[in-house]
Amino acid sequence: MSQRHPFPLIVIALSGLLLLPSAGLAQFSGAAGNEGASLPAICNVDVRTRRAGPSPNRADAPFYLNAEEADLQRFGESLFVGDVLLERADQRLATRRLIYDRSIGQVVAPEALRYSDQDYIIEAANAVYYLDDASAELVDVDFQVAGSTANGRAMRIFLETGGVARVTSAEFTTCPGEHPAWELSASRIRLDQEQGVGVARNAVLRFKSVPIFYTPWISFPLDDRRKSGFLYPSLSTTSENGFGISVPYYWNIQPNMDATITPRLLTERGAALGLEYRYKTRRSSGVLDADYLPDDDKRDGSDRYRLRTIAGYRLASRWNARMDLRHVSDDDYFLDFGGNINETTIPFLRSSLIVTGSGRFWNLRMTADAFNSLDSNRNPASEPYDRLPRVELDARWPLLRDLDLTMDAEAVYFSRGTGPTGGRLDLMPALEWRYEQPGWYLAPKLAYRLTSYVLEQTQGTDFEADQNPSRALPIVTFDTGMVFEKRLRSGNRWTLEPRLFYAYVPFEDQSDIPDFDSALLTFGLSQIFTPNAFAGADRQAEANQLSWGLTSRFIDSDSGRQYLDVTVAQTFFFRDQRVTLPNQQPTEFDSSPVLAEVNWRPFGNWAATAGLQYDPEDEEVDVGLLGVNYQNSQNLRVQAGYRFRRNQVDQFDIRIRYPVSRNWRLLGRLNYSIRDDTTLETVLGFEYESCCWALQLIGRQFVNARDGGDQTGVFLELHLKGLGSIGRNPYDLFGINQRQF
Repeated sequence: MSQRHPFPLIVIALSGLLLLPSAGLAQFSGAAGNEGASLPAICNVDVRTRRAGPSPNRADAPFYLNAEEADLQRFGESLFVGDVLLERADQRLATRRLIYDRSIGQVVAPEALRYSDQDYIIEAANAVYYLDDASAELVDVDFQVAGSTANGRAMRIFLETGGVARVTSAEFTTCPGEHPAWELSASRIRLDQEQGVGVARNAVLRFKSVPIFYTPWISFPLDDRRKSGFLYPSLSTTSENGFGISVPYYWNIQPNMDATITPRLLTERGAALGLEYRYKTRRSSGVLDADYLPDDDKRDGSDRYRLRTIAGYRLASRWNARMDLRHVSDDDYFLDFGGNINETTIPFLRSSLIVTGSGRFWNLRMTADAFNSLDSNRNPASEPYDRLPRVELDARWPLLRDLDLTMDAEAVYFSRGTGPTGGRLDLMPALEWRYEQPGWYLAPKLAYRLTSYVLEQTQGTDFEADQNPSRALPIVTFDTGMVFEKRLRSGNRWTLEPRLFYAYVPFEDQSDIPDFDSALLTFGLSQIFTPNAFAGADRQAEANQLSWGLTSRFIDSDSGRQYLDVTVAQTFFFRDQRVTLPNQQPTEFDSSPVLAEVNWRPFGNWAATAGLQYDPEDEEVDVGLLGVNYQNSQNLRVQAGYRFRRNQVDQFDIRIRYPVSRNWRLLGRLNYSIRDDTTLETVLGFEYESCCWALQLIGRQFVNARDGGDQTGVFLELHLKGLGSIGRNPYDLFGINQRQF
């Protein structure tokens, strides 16, 4: 039974922690570069773009004074009155009255003024400008950071050389308007534009005018340069783990190396620690991602952990290596900590090491694969084999005009604790000829496939009598197609593209060959024009078959956009399919199901797709797919899909992001299985976003397909723009089925 937690009360009690100002990776509300030009439309403020590059050498630059009236003195003070403008390099100071003391190199603006340079825009009650070093002191100030919505008020600002500003008795925010949603007040703030760092002392953070946090010292970034510091905490509550809070710390180790360390507390399980370490060099890059939970309270104090290491290396010209290692402490790790139905049903983890190289006519790939099963109820005999190692060669050598010699080769050793193991060598040389002319082509191919094995651990299996089985088969294919095109009265183009594909492979009994990695391919358009119905080299289907296909496209001549395409295809078999996987029966079909696919893009914001697999012999639909996607410029998006597979799947999935107003959006998803009369996943929440802060609250419930129970969770994210978080990382409604591990 799911436990209930007083989530709203906990959120209120911990809101001060959630709003903690932090130093991290993100931008200081667009204070760097040209980001002012790309501020979100919801800001609706006029932001001057900050010029790129370091501050100019103002001290050596000449200055210019313009005024309606001037009382000039050779010695002492000169007075300028009426529309006074002082300009020096990037600095501009405009006021009604200005006093220039040439003897000490000082300019005094005793009345209200407006000052600007490449870093700041300032309005002040009065100011003093020092000509020797181009510095300034301004009193009773309203300021804005150029290129952003960052602004504030201060009793006094000292502008120094090198883009440094020292501010006293200041209030700072990135919210426009007289009543900002959040504001940081401090006795002193130092802003260093050259280093991209701000430091505040005796700082108080207010949200909606309520003080929620105090710190004697805080450092934050002023642009997108990385900086060590705490990131925003995250809050959640789930039925499995209880209430959770995470407080990440970002460590900028070196320019090419960083780490994020995340202490985490789960009320139902205990304290945990996460780590993400990243590095990048001229020839390599990598990520170490790990979570560790010692003494899990819900599993009798067991240690729980997850580890993933990804690394890429450039070994030499045209030679690269990639490593991807994954491991978890136990089979139930993703059941307990997975965020959706896809994560909780991961059947196994694959770890791999891959080395690739290429030459003018060849590509080589060397792989080591190991699989970690996560289903304790899985039959050991059905677990995937480790491939240690696997070597693949793909080569093509031109012989004559349009005639090529190709070679597909693979050598692999299969290892597993149960069942036969051993090595396999698969070679398939081929002669390919492709003759193309405008509107049509011919492509015959003659191949010879030789596969041999050296088997081990065959005692008590069906392969004990022959430990060195082999198979040798010729493969003949003939592919041809035509393209007919017609220009319609509207000026658009319409095409008809018929295609024929013939394949011949003689029958050979392969029951004495083990099944290491072969599987029957899912029948579809991508598979219908191939001579083998199986993936992997352990089975080569016999073939005496003819496939036909017809594609029609409607193309906009002006834009080249393909707004409608329709494809229909089918295969006719002139011989029964007697080659099968173990424990399967031969098939006796005269023809395959009819395949049909339609893609329709009538407008820029509409897209629809439909697929059908119809069995004419049984007069039933085997597979049906239907999907519609709509998205407009007001950020409304609707995605609806329906999937059907006879006796297996019958479900629909609807997702929507609905903008209630300029700032508010509703989020929702319903994934329902008609066949099982069960809701697989439900998502409901909302987003609020303004120019200076954003909030997302999401509730999710999904089926744990392995044990049939439900999991629920509530996730909250609050983002105060400009206080040094890593940026918004909102719940991705339209990408949540992508596995994260």
